[in-house]
Amino acid sequence: MHAFANKKQAKQNNIVITHELLHTVGATDKYDSTGNPLAPDGLAEPDRSPLYPQRRAEIVAGSIASSATNAKMAKSLKQCALGKKSALEIGWMSN
Repeated sequence: MHAFANKKQAKQNNIVITHELLHTVGATDKYDSTGNPLAPDGLAEPDRSPLYPQRRAEIVAGSIASSATNAKMAKSLKQCALGKKSALEIGWMSN
């Protein structure tokens, strides 16, 4: 886990901790090798039109996509959502 030591980054640590906790119950990462969210499963709003910019981060992607190739880490859990695929993976919803 990559947590931040600065107290000012406690809200980002909450994102990292939640992300890692979700892995322990079956969620898979939703980002590519460069850290950008994978569409559609790594987007909080995969049906948004236009698709970009996204307003929130899918928690297991961890960042808010401004385009298909650019994203920034969410500032707090308030900017995050659990996507459908992640919810299915952890058993919070069924098909």
